[in-house]
Amino acid sequence: MKTSLNLVVTCVALPVLAAFSAVGDRPVSEQAVAEENLTAAETLNACTRLIPTEPLLLKGTLTVRKLRGIVLMEQPFKLMMAWGARSPSAEVLLLDPQGTGLVERAVLTRPEGKPAQIQLFDGPEQKPVAAPSYAGRIRGTDMTWMDLTLDFLWWTDVRFDDRPRGESHNGRDCDILVAVPPVPIPGCSAVRIWVDRQLRCLMQVEQLGPQGDAVRKMWVQRVKKMDDRWMIRDMEIETLNSGHRTKLFVDDVSKP
Repeated sequence: MKTSLNLVVTCVALPVLAAFSAVGDRPVSEQAVAEENLTAAETLNACTRLIPTEPLLLKGTLTVRKLRGIVLMEQPFKLMMAWGARSPSAEVLLLDPQGTGLVERAVLTRPEGKPAQIQLFDGPEQKPVAAPSYAGRIRGTDMTWMDLTLDFLWWTDVRFDDRPRGESHNGRDCDILVAVPPVPIPGCSAVRIWVDRQLRCLMQVEQLGPQGDAVRKMWVQRVKKMDDRWMIRDMEIETLNSGHRTKLFVDDVSKP
């Protein structure tokens, strides 16, 4: 699937992320949105329901570059998702620059009623290593394991932001939520989430630091359509004040 779709009307669920939005029972007008009158928790749950349940295989590249565009690193990846399985899981393969050798493998599981769990294996010999912090960056990119697991979609301590409505980076009208992790995460006191008021999917996320200020943000640049779903083509992740950002580019999606 190499067809490019230059759209900024996006439907995001992060994946690594794949952002997905199925054509379903979503409000079709601003009046319908107002009549729904969802709570913050209901709004977040609507996003969770959009995560695809069928197995998917995504292939792409994480590219770290300076803000002026100089490429610092490229990290090919494969993501195999099975969030609809009896035991929801995903497997991430981080590859060498040629895309042939295995550098790191992560196995993600989501036990019912518990936070996502990460098992990490290093190098071609697949040596087990200690589980990473959710807020830890993935191999020098701006993406974190929290992004990869989408764990914040299941946090129950959620409210509307002090500014409960506004535009996302790409100009979509959104409800703005703040979700607090159930247990402390070093470097992350909460996340601020932009949810499209009509599409009911994630458009943008900010990680908030210990003082409540934004330290990292993510937003979608382009999407493409697969069957009845809009899916990420590429998205940006920026660690604020770092002088660099990471682009996640998906160039192939298939059903294994």
